[in-house]
Amino acid sequence: MNEQLTKHDHVLMSLVMQLQSNTMIHLGKMSNPMTGEVEVDLENAAHAIDLLEMLQAKCRTETPEALLKVMDQAVMDLQMNYLDEAKKAAAADDAESDEAPAAAQPAAEVDKSAEDLQA
Repeated sequence: MNEQLTKHDHVLMSLVMQLQSNTMIHLGKMSNPMTGEVEVDLENAAHAIDLLEMLQAKCRTETPEALLKVMDQAVMDLQMNYLDEAKKAAAADDAESDEAPAAAQPAAEVDKSAEDLQA
């Protein structure tokens, strides 16, 4: 298992690590170095994870085992973090939708409901 990494192996590993870092930024796990802000962009995170999964599948042959392990770990780590952020987003959406009906109810309907209660 003393495989030598070629120039292309190093470039591929660099690409995987870059995609992993960018995806962690999209997942809000790291601050955006350009803005210093923590931002969540699940659509771009999902796209990057899909890209890494494609690379993972296409690189199964003629790729050193050490590089495959890095790719496998990156994809698994990002998928777990994506699920974490997707659950948070869903919970936030649920909380907003629970509050929205009362706020969205027209004033006339609120007045009518109040009259019904008094009658």
